[in-house]
Amino acid sequence: MTMQDEAAAKSKRAVPWKEILLAFTATALFFGLLEGVLTLAGVRPGVESQDPFVGFVSQLPTFVEEPGPTGESEMVTAVNKSTIFNHQSFSREKQPGTFRIFCLGGSTTYGRPYDDLTSFARWLRELLPVAEPGQRWEVINAGGISFASYRVAALVEELIAYEPDLLIVYTGHNEFLEERTYRAIRRTPAPIRKAVARLAGTRTWSAMSGLIHLVSRDEPVSGDHRYVLPERVDARLDDSIGPQQYERDDELRAQILHHYRVSLERIVAIARSAGVEVIFVTPASNLKDCSPFKSQHTDGLGDEDRARSKELLANALNLEESLQWAAALDLLDQAIVIDSRWAELHFRRGRALSALGHSEQALISFQTARDEDVCPLRALTAMQGILEEVAAETGSTLVDFESLTRSHLQTRYGSEIPGAEIFLDHVHPTIEGHRILAVELVETMIGLGLVDPDEGWGNDAIARVTSRVEAGLDTASHARALGNLALTLSWAGKDEDSRRLAFEAVEMGLEEPVVLMMVARHHALAGDVAQAESFLRRAIKANPRNPVAHFQIGLLLVGQEELEAAAGHFFLASVLSPDNDEVHKHLGSVMAQRGRLEVALASYLKARDLDPNSSYTQGRIDWLRQSLPADSSMEPPKLSLTSYPSGAPLRLAQAKPDAVGDYIPDGIWTEWYENGGLKRFADFGDGEPNGVDISWDPDGNLMPTPHREEG
Repeated sequence: MTMQDEAAAKSKRAVPWKEILLAFTATALFFGLLEGVLTLAGVRPGVESQDPFVGFVSQLPTFVEEPGPTGESEMVTAVNKSTIFNHQSFSREKQPGTFRIFCLGGSTTYGRPYDDLTSFARWLRELLPVAEPGQRWEVINAGGISFASYRVAALVEELIAYEPDLLIVYTGHNEFLEERTYRAIRRTPAPIRKAVARLAGTRTWSAMSGLIHLVSRDEPVSGDHRYVLPERVDARLDDSIGPQQYERDDELRAQILHHYRVSLERIVAIARSAGVEVIFVTPASNLKDCSPFKSQHTDGLGDEDRARSKELLANALNLEESLQWAAALDLLDQAIVIDSRWAELHFRRGRALSALGHSEQALISFQTARDEDVCPLRALTAMQGILEEVAAETGSTLVDFESLTRSHLQTRYGSEIPGAEIFLDHVHPTIEGHRILAVELVETMIGLGLVDPDEGWGNDAIARVTSRVEAGLDTASHARALGNLALTLSWAGKDEDSRRLAFEAVEMGLEEPVVLMMVARHHALAGDVAQAESFLRRAIKANPRNPVAHFQIGLLLVGQEELEAAAGHFFLASVLSPDNDEVHKHLGSVMAQRGRLEVALASYLKARDLDPNSSYTQGRIDWLRQSLPADSSMEPPKLSLTSYPSGAPLRLAQAKPDAVGDYIPDGIWTEWYENGGLKRFADFGDGEPNGVDISWDPDGNLMPTPHREEG
């Protein structure tokens, strides 16, 4: 090879740095300009309103910096975290002489079913200045709904930068929920999560995501679709992982327990790296008054043994109803020999033992029932042991809340088994329970030398704080809490408890659509159609744009053969929830019953677009096409929706272009009261009335309809 050939070969192998630099610069310039244009256009980064990683990526902070009331920098809860964290604020730079505490964990720390107002963090905020008035105290509630230890540890990484003096960590109830609900996010490699998080902070990403959602049939991921345990009033409960989707998996259980230990150790390591104290709280739960969420037969059990186990349980329940506790216990013992991992058997055995006065044995049975629950939404006994071990190994302080509740119950009620006296549901303490924990935390801090108590500290001081805090709770707060509990228990399949709490909440004045719809459903199941309709109308009045309420009242009206009213509500629901194929199918069905086959066909075609695999929908389309003239239009109608200034629907109609291109009424014409009630339903064909024009008063009663000329 000649020198010229070698030079040419080397030139070919050389990296074209200039070209690469030019391309990189051009790309960066393009996206920089695009970001500038989108900024001027008012496009905001999507992560400002929602966190796509619900706390799994520390690049999306829980607290963001804002100017304070006096001009100093202040950290406040980020808007995109507002659905899972309380609104909290604290100074960016800790003031001299301030003792700063972060309370971390899941919904118990958050304060559910209330909020920060009744949480142990709030009680600490009130108690500490009384215990040591000369100290400046700062208590921030950083509890996140459905947060498990993995995300708590990620949050500690963020909070450690704000100079905390103490972390109080109450975590353990959500470990199994997190693994199933967030499996896809957790298993995404961390570098990819971080890269996507950075991209999600740009306006370009936000604009492209919006464009994709416009052209896609998939429903956009909104705040209502986030993977959060539905412990808030929310119409989309069915989007969450439910107990029916849990199965026994001992290998997964072992992995989760290991990860729990690792997360706890990580929390301590991060805190110790900054010289911060950690107090762990042993998570406690309702044992006596909360049956297992899901029981599953012992693995490998034959059909005959399964049948025998069920028979023994059924007979024991009959004996329990007649308070024949000893006989019931005998049958349950027989069943457990056959089917030792059926959680319900252990729970019922605990009830029988408790009724017979054998408290210690009953406690063991209740704990076993909790540990064998296939849907473990309460921290397991093994997890409490892990927490105790980690605290001992790392020299961290541990407040045993379960032992504390048992001691309190023994003193006050003569029984040490935690139940409804101190828990509102399966894990969330009563207001008193939060207070008891907070008082114990103050006493623990005194023991650690973190609090130098004033001579006035004691029971009288605690009583004064208690009166002040409880006086700040109003009926509306209690009603909303009961509504939230009703939703949680409904999600968990505990219908009777859910029904009781929902009825109590609305009696106290709660006007939340989803709770009103729950009450309506229970009335409908009881055969009281009038009451069901009344509560559905209240749900619509509370939110006239709620598609679920309009859909449900449509179903009720179909059952009463009020087809025009049903069609009107289905029509509005189909516009408010355009990606729900069931709504379009029901609209198509009722319009077909009314003989308006072309309108029905348009609805079924939309339903098929959303669910192409539905044989039912395709069958209806085939039948309608055979029944309609061959030249019938297959074009979907144009929809025209106008609203009141409040946002409530005012008029919704179908239309099509005439010969000169002007739009004329064709199909359904509806008008609405501002309270969401249907005011008018009319039927048009080619711009002309089709013989049906009905009106209702604001309460849903039929009214005579005057002659109208439509322009």
